Amino acid sequence: MRRIVTGLAGFAMLATVLTGAGTVAAEPPHLPGGPCVQDDQNVSLSSVAGYDDVIRELDRIERTSQGRVEVASAGVSGEGRELYYATVGTGPTTFWLQARIHGNELHSTEAVLQILDHLASGSPDARLIRENLTVVIIPMYNPDGAEANIRQSTTPTRIDLNRDWENFAQPETVAFWKLWRDVAPELALDLHHMGQAPIVEGTNDLNQFQIGARSIDPSRMTAEQWLTNRQMAMASVEALDRYGLANVAHYPLIDITNAGLSRMLMGGTAPAGEQPVMQTPTKGAIFYEVRSVGQKSNGQLENLFRIPTMAVLRAAADGSLAQQDVSGYEDLPFASQGQCGRF
Repeated sequence: MRRIVTGLAGFAMLATVLTGAGTVAAEPPHLPGGPCVQDDQNVSLSSVAGYDDVIRELDRIERTSQGRVEVASAGVSGEGRELYYATVGTGPTTFWLQARIHGNELHSTEAVLQILDHLASGSPDARLIRENLTVVIIPMYNPDGAEANIRQSTTPTRIDLNRDWENFAQPETVAFWKLWRDVAPELALDLHHMGQAPIVEGTNDLNQFQIGARSIDPSRMTAEQWLTNRQMAMASVEALDRYGLANVAHYPLIDITNAGLSRMLMGGTAPAGEQPVMQTPTKGAIFYEVRSVGQKSNGQLENLFRIPTMAVLRAAADGSLAQQDVSGYEDLPFASQGQCGRF
């Protein structure tokens, strides 16, 4: 089995790191093991969770969770793989957490499995989250693309699944749209990698994390959605500031209506034969972009997903998210967008 660091072990390591956090130096832009994968560099995926690993880990977590975790399938992929998701918690607010909608964005899968493992534990913050939230976790949205290590789906056509929430051409999109409709999440978070090695604007610092609070222009959101998105974003940024090992930037300003989060916020579309959800339940939906290359730093990349995700979950659970200060949001820097590597 490929290496999977369980949530409890991962969180123990994280606590150790947090006590000694410092500022990371800028990394050289063109060295193997650095931000850019070189043409002659061997890239091993042996330590990255594959589809079979996800099945085994979900089974283990469910069996050992004392009934706290339930694993189910939303449907099947184009190649016939089950589209597994896990539910943990019984709180009144549903939180949607998805990973690897792009099959070659690798480390988000392991990060959310670690989060699920932790949420199934007896720790005080896990109990708090379970009591106040119902968390729906999708560790591998695009299993066919993940097994092929490509961005898109593989069959019946190659389509970016994050651009298919208007046409619904792929079975994965149809299945997860129905799940979204049925569980009606108030909050959603989508984990991505960026295939770039950007520099934070005005500095020489490598940008390891970008925050995406607007998959669509704020004019397409309600005032509540735009505020909630910024509150989720700033809770994420502040958690990484405390961690101290990431240079954070804004994701470029975009307005993409056919993306998953966009349609969760907007509603109004549906697969053939289904009724559109006109009054969307989703009050906030944001995404993370973490640097991609990490053969020698998998744990660090997983931390960059796990730390802000857990901060948002805790804030949503204890009610502090609604009081989150967003005054610093407009001051977040952007970053250069030079292409880098194969991922």
